[in-house]
This record gives sequence, structure tokens and C-alpha cells, in this order.
Amino acid sequence: MGEMSEGAGEISGSEDMLAQSGHELAAEKSKRIIMFCDLRDSTEILMNFEQGRYRLEGESEQEVTYDQFIFDVHKTSYEYLYLGHKKTHTEIYGDGLMAIFPEDNTKYIMENIYRLTDRMRAYNETTCAGKCRPSIDIGFGITTGDIALVYYYLDSRKHPIGMGVHEAARIEGKSKYYDARILVSEHFFKEAETYINEDERFSYRFIDRVFLKNFHEPITLYELLVDNDPRFGKKIDSIPYYSEAYAAYCQRDWSLAKEGFQKVYDKFGLGIGKVMAARCDTLSQSPYNRDWDGVWNLKDK
Repeated sequence: MGEMSEGAGEISGSEDMLAQSGHELAAEKSKRIIMFCDLRDSTEILMNFEQGRYRLEGESEQEVTYDQFIFDVHKTSYEYLYLGHKKTHTEIYGDGLMAIFPEDNTKYIMENIYRLTDRMRAYNETTCAGKCRPSIDIGFGITTGDIALVYYYLDSRKHPIGMGVHEAARIEGKSKYYDARILVSEHFFKEAETYINEDERFSYRFIDRVFLKNFHEPITLYELLVDNDPRFGKKIDSIPYYSEAYAAYCQRDWSLAKEGFQKVYDKFGLGIGKVMAARCDTLSQSPYNRDWDGVWNLKDK
């Protein structure tokens, strides 16, 4: 009991420190836009650096170090997000970043996504990319939700908490699975739809309706398309094929749906077609479920 009292005293002491510093333990929740960005295949990239694979033919030393490459990632892809707006809260996770924006910053976010994806493409089109240094492949997950910024006395910073943080992280984690660059929730899409429709640089495609892992309400996912994506045209052209296949999928016509999804993969080279065709195989072998409504349960993050 003595040890428990001592621990309780330490907690009380930390609360006193917060009170003396003028910081509240947590602010009230408010609606914010949450974005996760992450470098894909980062473990493989690090291993390749350690094995000396990024060098020009005939060179004994690597021209670019791993540290320099990570700096390039932040300079090329994240800089606008955490330096461009004083109201943005950002946290860096090695080769990834989380950014929290005020709810009314939808247009600002879209403009900066366009800038950073444009810079990422320019970086990847240099002659050395993929040879003496890796290409940069960033995935995005964006949603809108209620969060609070909590002050942590251990590092004297505020950090976000709330389901919106987890939702954005789950969405980003599935962007590669769906072969999508910028995967967004229906909540963010509703706020961005007007800007998308008014600006020819942007478009979108419906992706799926799912339960994210450990979430109890279904969510609709979309990909925000930008015209600096080398596959922009292919993704737009694939929409009628995917829509037709998804309609068959919702009607439990697994054979027709698989054929349509496979065509999306074969004709346009989009990985989502292969993913959904495999799902049709799984569902065709599953017991009949009369309550089927097309919502898929994502069991992994």
C-alpha cells in the first residue's frame, strides 16, 4: 500500500506542476482534420542502405546516406505541412508525419497535397532516383473527427488524442493495400467534394465501404486523385469498370464481380482490382449471409 500511495503522490505532484505552469491536462474536444503521411517500404529501404545497394555502377561508395534520404523525404514531401501554417499541429515519426488542421482548412490542405505530390514526382523523375537513392513513395490517410490536444509535462508539448487520430492512422495504413496514394474518409470527402468538383486538377474515385480494425461503425473510403499522379488518367478511366464490378459485388454476384475487378487490374494495372477479385473468391466460398450489405471487415491495421 505504501508503494501505491507514493505513486499516487507522484501523479498529484505532476498535476500540481501543470497547475503552476498554467497548462490544463486536456483541452475540450473540437472537430479537426487529421492527416497521416508515411514513407512506404521504409524497412526495406533501410535494409537496402545498410547493404550498400544504392550506388551508381562502378562506384564503391553510396552517393546518398540513409540520413540524407530521410531529410529529402521531409524536405520534398512534408515541409509544406509543418512549416506552412501556424495553426497546424504536427508530429514527426521518423519517416512519417501526423498533421492536425482546423476544420475550415480543407482548401489549404488540398493545395499543399498538390504541392508536395508535385515535388515528390519531380524528385522521382530525376535520373538518380531508384538507383543511387530510393524513389519517394508516400501514402496518405485523411479524416475529420473530434480530438483534444493534451499537454504532456514529460516533453512540455501538446499531443492529440481521440478516435480521429486512430481513424486517420488506420486509413493511411490501408492506402497501399488499395493501391491508393491519398485515401480519405467520407467525413473529409464531404468537406472536400465542392473543391474537387471546381478544380480540374483534382478528382476522386470510390474505393470501398468497410469496418476499420476495432471500429464499430462502417466507413466509406475514397481516393483523392491529383493530376500530377502518373496514373491519374488510368484511375479515372477505371471508374466505370470498378463501379460496375462493385455493384455486382454488393449483389453477391461473385463471378461477375470478380471478372469486373480483374479487368480493372488487367486493363489499368491498378492493384485494387486484384485485391477485390481475391475478396470475391473468399466470399464465394463463405456460408450464405442474408444480412450481407457489402461492408467488409478489415482485420488488420
